[in-house]
Amino acid sequence: MPHGRSDEDWSRMMEAARNIMVHTARRQQLIAYTDLNRDLNEDAGTQPFDSPRDADRNALVTLLADVVKDDLLHSRFMLSSVVEVTDGDGPGEGFYALAEYLDHLEPGASAERKHEFWIEQVKLTHDHYRRRI
Repeated sequence: MPHGRSDEDWSRMMEAARNIMVHTARRQQLIAYTDLNRDLNEDAGTQPFDSPRDADRNALVTLLADVVKDDLLHSRFMLSSVVEVTDGDGPGEGFYALAEYLDHLEPGASAERKHEFWIEQVKLTHDHYRRRI
């Protein structure tokens, strides 16, 4: 049971999260974690993550990582690049940790390099889905 969710719920949540991120990318936009959490649980019919709780915040990061790892089988970009902490703040540290784990970003990258990497990933994601509207 991933993060206290049944395997069935986790699969539904992964599918819903992927669909939300794809829809966001098709609109050439970004989405805040809180909005993704709300939409995700409406679409999947599951309980929302409680963002102030570390365990739930980590579960949402794990969910996004699972979607990215699954999606990388078919793409060359990190779909979760369209998810920001809050409007205009960019992604959370979990995004960069996953990028390092996947060897997409060099370990110990500077803040400037991390920001450049994120912008590259957003562009790749937006470009990919712009062609599929």
